[in-house]
Amino acid sequence: MKRGFWITKAVIVAVLVSVAHNAAMAQKKEEMKFTDIDSLMLIGKGFEETTVKYGRVPEALRQELRPELLNLGSNSAGLAVRFSTNSSYVGVKWTVMHNVSMNHMPSTGIKGMDLYVLENGKWHYVGTARPTGKENFAVFVKGMTRHNREYIAYLPLYDGVEKVEIGVEPEAQLRMPQNTRLVKSGQKKPVVFYGTSITQGGCASRPGMAYTSILGRMLDRETINLGFSGNGRMDFSMAKAIDMIDAQAVVLDCLPNTTAQSVRDSAYNFIKHILDLNPGVPVVMIENPNFPYLIVDQQVKAELEEEDKEWRELYARLVDEGYANVTYIRGDNLLGEDGETTVDGVHLTDLGFLRFAQAIFPYFTDIL
Repeated sequence: MKRGFWITKAVIVAVLVSVAHNAAMAQKKEEMKFTDIDSLMLIGKGFEETTVKYGRVPEALRQELRPELLNLGSNSAGLAVRFSTNSSYVGVKWTVMHNVSMNHMPSTGIKGMDLYVLENGKWHYVGTARPTGKENFAVFVKGMTRHNREYIAYLPLYDGVEKVEIGVEPEAQLRMPQNTRLVKSGQKKPVVFYGTSITQGGCASRPGMAYTSILGRMLDRETINLGFSGNGRMDFSMAKAIDMIDAQAVVLDCLPNTTAQSVRDSAYNFIKHILDLNPGVPVVMIENPNFPYLIVDQQVKAELEEEDKEWRELYARLVDEGYANVTYIRGDNLLGEDGETTVDGVHLTDLGFLRFAQAIFPYFTDIL
């Protein structure tokens, strides 16, 4: 009897706390001044005209892209908004396109947002905007002193957005970033990443933990995320899309979606097209990671080893043909050796993404 009483009381308290929290959020929302991100600085978008407003594939190639690429291209993975404000709190209102859910990835990564601040010369995570449906509102961070700071807010990884507005105190300034770090400029061209669900960010707990975004902060450079879950298959249309971006470097991380045969069939023409139309631009070829389950799955291990062999031989062929700007990254130590870096043996946790980024970061020292 007593146990039931305390459980009931706990439920009532939880409900009251939730109601009070929602009421406080509603009041704060009414107090905020909101600015559409179109008035701020959007980074991570590779093309001026995309198939959807905050999309990742070019409208000019719509007729050449498979339906899967068009669908995944509407996800806002890698897109982020840069701004500065002296507000004591920062909030956000956002509307997602599809309200996607998956059974192996948190909603905060699929359709949420997160916020980073530049403090003492480094980017620091400060808060997550948790989604509740198609229409969303959240406060990233509050209780700050009122002085100007630089921020990055990352858009959802596995859903698209129709509208995003940043909220601050009514009397606060909200404007374009004043610090040049991660700001678009002719001297700091973006790095383009082409690949799979791992590249897109599955299954990061929040958008800023995709390895492309981690590297962007590490390199102080804009990154373009052209990861397409299950569909990084070296479609020639995507080679043409990559050619449309004035990039500092191009990273090819697509092997988890290909086979040894498809590497033989498509990879040479795909990579050579990029190299020939972008002379001098470094191209980085990444092997398959050493996925944890390969310790027991000998069949898939053999398949991936054959695929990596084809990839290495292609790299050697390109070097022999005089392409000096190709870099090769082996996959045997991208995730560490403890096997504790994935959700399901393939898709990475935040730890996996951090290790992946740290493993390939040194290769960019000479490239950039």
